[in-house]
Amino acid sequence: MFSWISNIQKCCQKARQSIRPSGLFFQAFLGFWLTIISILILLVALSQLQPERLETKALKGKLLDSLVHLQHNIDRLVNVKHKPLEKVINHPRFNEHKWLYLAHSNIEQSLTSQPNKHNLDLSLLHFDEPQAPQFIATERYFAYGPFEINAEGERYQLFQIKPLREPPLLMRMKMLPFWLKALAVLLPSVLLSILFSRRLVAPLNSLGSSAKALASGELTARVQIPKHRHDEVTTLMYDFNHMADKLEQSVNTHKQLLADVSHELRSPLTRLSLANALAQDNANEQQLAYLTRIEKEAQCLDKMLSDILTLSRLEHGQQTLHMQQVSMATLLDNLLLDAHFEAEQMGKELKVTTLPKLTLECDGELLSSAIENVLRNAIKYAQQTISMSFSVTNNQVEICITDDGEGVSDDALQQLCQPFFRTSQSRNRDSGGIGLGLAIAKRAIFAHHGTLTFKHNQPHGLLVIMTLPI
Repeated sequence: MFSWISNIQKCCQKARQSIRPSGLFFQAFLGFWLTIISILILLVALSQLQPERLETKALKGKLLDSLVHLQHNIDRLVNVKHKPLEKVINHPRFNEHKWLYLAHSNIEQSLTSQPNKHNLDLSLLHFDEPQAPQFIATERYFAYGPFEINAEGERYQLFQIKPLREPPLLMRMKMLPFWLKALAVLLPSVLLSILFSRRLVAPLNSLGSSAKALASGELTARVQIPKHRHDEVTTLMYDFNHMADKLEQSVNTHKQLLADVSHELRSPLTRLSLANALAQDNANEQQLAYLTRIEKEAQCLDKMLSDILTLSRLEHGQQTLHMQQVSMATLLDNLLLDAHFEAEQMGKELKVTTLPKLTLECDGELLSSAIENVLRNAIKYAQQTISMSFSVTNNQVEICITDDGEGVSDDALQQLCQPFFRTSQSRNRDSGGIGLGLAIAKRAIFAHHGTLTFKHNQPHGLLVIMTLPI
């Protein structure tokens, strides 16, 4: 019993929270009724501005037959039996359930079978020209006619009047033209819908943009929170910024730890290399082979630590760039010479188009190292051929490097520049490296305001496009 009551209290509490005045539920509820009220106000305003008008349509069916029969009876009584017209229409036989009105060209000579208690404007029923019998609707009454009656040398038009019980305002709104009704509905609906949608969607778009920026690696991305807004979307924004803060702190802590550990390992590694060199001086042939192997592994470890420190400095913007004018030939000549030699040793062919004659404002050593990382990666995983080409536009140079290797999957294509990432298809522990070369290359090119893009090469292999400003 108590648990049942407790559940009811929790449900009520959640309901109160969901309909708080600043919540989206309340805003949607208010927006809906505000639209309805605006439509009604606009309809009333338009009906007041619209002059009093008639709506007519042809009279048909049994009602037409009944009124034609009534016309003939009145005509017979007046013109054959010579009964006074006013007396005829006031006879209970005719006016017991009908209000008859005989319109004359001189409105003062018009006749009515009942007093005009409701002050209806019957002057609307005076037509200068003969009219076919019609159903006539005004905002206060319906009328059926006219039917021609000639009596005592005067011409009358017979109408049957039916007062309306509905308020005149409601009838006036009903009688508005269709285009005015559509305008009254569409104008508030569209304007208020746009207003409410912008209020709802604008912060969500801002939140989506910040989320995309955060997902692309921009850890400082935050969403701007409106000061005078306190609803579920605002709460979501606060939660997103809190998540982003924690994520940035965690990633930066991880990077700093990696950099610190790498830096601290340099000292014992240096002492290890020094001790190894001293040991080689007094080693026999068998021991020398082991010590040489230790030296090689120490050099590999030193290179890894150097790459980690370089990546850390680039990610934190701590890498000092020594910018100067460097020609493309100076930047790539030695690099391509070594690449040709490496490709030949592996039984592969490197094809390079003519270097463009231009200069770049860059850190030559860092940029050359980045291009070398991409090119050596292509040589390593190509089967037979590696191609390097250049394309120059007005304000940038595009360097394309392709290989005919196995390539990578679509998922791996998006992660090639992530530190320590290794694809199962093309990389393993025997291939060397720890997955930092392309990560360093990407950040080095970004530091020069360029882009690094990976695509599938057809029919197989990888296409790398490096774009640099001139």
